[in-house]
Amino acid sequence: MRRDIFLTIIVSTLIVFSFQSLFAQDAQKSRVFRYNGFQGGMMLHAGYLSGAPADKPGSADIPFTYRASGVTKGLGGAARVRFGEYLRVGIEGYVSTMPLNDDLSEGSYIASSWGGVLSDFYLERGRWSFFTGATIGAGSRKNLLIFEGSMSDWEPEENAFFHKNFFVGVDPFIGAEFALTEVIHLVFRVDYLMQINNKKLSDLIGPRAFIGIMFCR
Repeated sequence: MRRDIFLTIIVSTLIVFSFQSLFAQDAQKSRVFRYNGFQGGMMLHAGYLSGAPADKPGSADIPFTYRASGVTKGLGGAARVRFGEYLRVGIEGYVSTMPLNDDLSEGSYIASSWGGVLSDFYLERGRWSFFTGATIGAGSRKNLLIFEGSMSDWEPEENAFFHKNFFVGVDPFIGAEFALTEVIHLVFRVDYLMQINNKKLSDLIGPRAFIGIMFCR
């Protein structure tokens, strides 16, 4: 998990500086798409998810019926390049984990890692900025469901299921930024990540709330 986060930060930084050197050369060519700085930083998030983590539960292929629900939380990072007065384009990536200890045996969890390309429109009003946009990308989800067993022994767990699947992610969001200084912004955001696998929207969905620090230039 930590390696995924640090990799996201490194890739984000490299792409941001690439954008900066590329578009700074064309700063005077267009008022709408002129380079207007960049920002990047880290964000924490928490949310509530509910739904069936497996497709066709209770079928011959999946011999159980289970509906997960609970708090998911995690962290990640984002980087954006600003164009003109209203448009931002960038990348972001996050890791989010939902423990299932209340419903299943200890150690059960559902974890998602995802990232992609984002675009949003923002409006500045004094020290506040308001924005809305979406991220389109991809990710993977790991499901470990232990229906019976214990983490305190070395006995084999017979009634346990582990599954990993990949998905296309569509993540609309809305939020606000507050400029603590010209360089440091405090960011608040709410999103609703939709995971699409095999041309089907996952039943395990819900909102997430983000808070983080962005460094602007």
